[in-house]
Parts: sequence; structure tokens; C-alpha cells
Amino acid sequence: MVKKRKIKTKKHIKKKFLIFLSLVILIPALSFWGYFLYDNVYLNKISKINLKLNGKDHITLELNEEYKEYGAKAKFRKKDISKKIKIDNKLDFTKLGDQYVIYSVTDHNKTSKIKRKVTIVDKTAPEITLTGKKEYKIDLGADYVEPGYKAIDNYDGDITESVDVKNNIDKEKEGTYEVTYSVKDSSGNASQEKRVVKYVNPFKALPSENAKATKIAVLNYHFFYDPAKEKFTDGNFTSTTTFEEQLKYLKDNNYKTLTMEEFRAWMYGEIDLPARSVLITIDDGARGTGRHNGNRLIPLLEKYQAHATLFLISGWWNKSNYTSSYLDIESHSHDMHTSDYCSGVSRGAKMLCLSDEEVLADLKTSIETVGSSKAFCYPFYAYTKHSIELVKEAGFKLGFAGGEAKATRSSNKYAIPRYHMYRNTTLVKFNHMIA
Repeated sequence: MVKKRKIKTKKHIKKKFLIFLSLVILIPALSFWGYFLYDNVYLNKISKINLKLNGKDHITLELNEEYKEYGAKAKFRKKDISKKIKIDNKLDFTKLGDQYVIYSVTDHNKTSKIKRKVTIVDKTAPEITLTGKKEYKIDLGADYVEPGYKAIDNYDGDITESVDVKNNIDKEKEGTYEVTYSVKDSSGNASQEKRVVKYVNPFKALPSENAKATKIAVLNYHFFYDPAKEKFTDGNFTSTTTFEEQLKYLKDNNYKTLTMEEFRAWMYGEIDLPARSVLITIDDGARGTGRHNGNRLIPLLEKYQAHATLFLISGWWNKSNYTSSYLDIESHSHDMHTSDYCSGVSRGAKMLCLSDEEVLADLKTSIETVGSSKAFCYPFYAYTKHSIELVKEAGFKLGFAGGEAKATRSSNKYAIPRYHMYRNTTLVKFNHMIA
């Protein structure tokens, strides 16, 4: 059977063309929208933001150290979106411990966060400041008195109360000691400071007991009192406690306390004396020196068998008030112990402005009254070349003044120096005078 051949009409051709055209247009369109939906919807939905820190994710800073921001990087499907990163930095550099800087970024309705750990630490040790000097010299037997200290920490503030102070001081033993000051802050940082304390023997070495004297200390006292019963603030007053301590020191160290005749003979080269010799003198005859005015001097001289010389103002007090085999009496003038008597001379001393006849008359009266012309003591230590000549003319062999030095045989015999003894003269000072 023969098939009939279909005849293509214009209508038929047009229909096929339209179908073909539709396919040509639709397929690319569907492909485009399919890719668009895949790329912009599906892939965006399943993709993640890649957010990474620049630098270390854990930084350690010292207290109050400056923080450097390294930032972060962000990508979404290979696109750099770092400019969209927000940084939340609430670091407090004055507080210790762990803190965080938070980085966040949002893109395509997606948000990603990451954080950097910042640990604030304190590695700075406290500072200890010592009050006063870092080295002290202290006499043996004296207490060490802490001058003070302070400790300040950069985080804890004032931690002075936490300072541990230790020393190995033995105040009875000569040597070098350390006082250590140690402290730790709340972070365990430790500091230490040291102070050096040297205990020294303040006493000068005494002369050999076999040596001969080339110089002799002459001590000058004035008034004496018993501190248990009396109170005086005048520097010229010596307490019986102090005087006895000094006499005991002389006796314990085998010092010879001289009579005025022994001292005169030594000054003139007639005899030799041991290097451990001393001449004790007392001026005036006032408070505590005699039996009529307290009697603090003589009992101690007799107790320690110590010789001394009283320079008596012979017109003011009776010689009989001072009798003792351990106390010589010499002249301090008869009635010339008056200050501010005349102008233009040392301390206005009366002796320096009377006529020669008046001075000689006073000196001779004093010699007769005390019964000796071995030595004269100038009132108020005041003298001139002319007054020395008058003392010589009156017949005195020696003249005493001040000067704070030892006497030697080459010293002016009419201006012999003496050490002024005060209420606060310590045993150490006493030692330095006689050694």
C-alpha cells in the first residue's frame, strides 16, 4: 500500500518555526535564570563568611601598656568584605585578667563573629623607698632606730604595711649589719632594698699605762645636782649620775687624778707623769660644790679617791665649806667674778677694767684667803697680756682659761686650756677629751 505524502503547507511551516524560535529563546533564558538562582540564591544560602584575625588571637599586655589593633579580614565567596567589619573594643588597661576584642561582619543577611583574647598582666615589681640614708654608723650599745620606708606598687598602690623588715643587728658587737626590706604585690612581683648599719666602737684608744704624759686634759666643771631630787636645765650643771660615771671610767682605766701641785711640777718639767693623767677643776664654789649648797661634789671625790681643784671665788664663800683631802682650793679671784661690769672688754669682765692696784689687791687677798698661789683661774676665761702680767706679779705659778684642748709643757703656763664640761657631755665625749 502506497503511503500518501503529506504536503507541507505554510501554516505547518510557521508552526514549526514558532516552536523552534521558542526553544531558541526559552532554553537560554531558562539556563540564565537557573544559573542566577543557583549562584545568587542557592550558593549564597549554603556559603559562609570567612572571618579571620590579623596577627595573634591571644595577646598579652603589661598593665597600662598601649594596645595595637591589628584588625581582621573577611571574605564572602571570595569577595573581600573587610570594610564591613565592626570592632567592639572595651578593653580596660587598668585591670588585670582576660578581656576580649570582638570582630563582627554582616553580609547577605549572614553575620559572623570572632574574638581576640587580650590578657592584662602586671610584671612590674613594687618600688621601696628608704627614708634617710642607706648607711648609718652607730655607737656600740645604742639602739638602731628605723628611719622609715615606703612601698608603692603600680597596681596595688601603697603597700607599705606589707613590707617585711628584718635585720641581724647585735648592738653589743662591733661590725657591719644589713637591714632588709622585702615586699610582694598581689601579682607576686617582689622587691627588696637594703640598708647598711655599722656598729662602731666610739671610744678612742687610751694611752699605754706605761707611757709618759706629753699632754694632759684639764677638765672644767661648774655645778652639781642630784637628778633624783633636783632639776636644772642650765648646761653648766652636771648631774651626780654623769659625774660618777666619769669618775668610775677614770678609776676603771687606771687614770691618775692630779693634785694641783703635781700638775704644776709636771708643767715646769720637775716630774714626769703617766700618760693616763687628768686634772679635774671646778669653778666658782656655787651649787652642789660645798657642804652649804648641796654637797654633791665632795662625797663622790672621796668615794672614788679622785683628786680635784676648786677655783674658789674667795670673797663669796668660806673655804671651810669645801674641806677634803681630795679637794685642793685655788683662786678664782676674791671679788672680780662679775660680767658686764665694763664695756669694751671680753664679756665685760671686771678684772679687765679695774686699775692695776685694784687687781693686785684682789689677787693678794685671794691668795691669803685660800692659802695658795699655785694657780689662778680667770673669771669667764677672760684675760689679756696685761692681766697675765698682773697674775705673775701677784705670785701665781699657773693661769687657767678655756680652749677645748689638752695642756702640754709648751703651753702658755698662764693661759692653760681646759675642756668645758656640760650637762650633756657623754661618756664618749669624755673619752675623746682624756684619751
